[in-house]
Amino acid sequence: MNNSINYKFIIRTTIFVVLIINNFSCTYTEIDPTCTKQLPDTISFGKNIIPILNANCNSSKCHSGSSPAGFLDLSPSAAYSKLLKKGSGYVNTINPQTSILYIQITSTMPPSGEMDPCDIALILKWMEQKAKNN
Repeated sequence: MNNSINYKFIIRTTIFVVLIINNFSCTYTEIDPTCTKQLPDTISFGKNIIPILNANCNSSKCHSGSSPAGFLDLSPSAAYSKLLKKGSGYVNTINPQTSILYIQITSTMPPSGEMDPCDIALILKWMEQKAKNN
């Protein structure tokens, strides 16, 4: 009986690991070089990033409210702590293009269409600048 349980555990664990690897190995698109805006030298979370999140993530109540999608609340009062929660992987300041946030905004989010390339560039630059809460 124990061998059967161990066998099921191994199968389930293997499937889980394969799914996780597949999820994190998805491809992402490079930043569109058509962004013609001059980006600020220093990106401010409050001034630059929150408006992007509000327009793309909160406007349809996907990542806000009492039941945010994926349990990720990106409302202004919660966004920073949720994105920078230790171990979440949403923001990687060492290699920002591997951040879950970056991968999502360059591939599947927002579901209503592609995010503006200049907004993506701002988010990437903010992560490159160590994702400060400024």
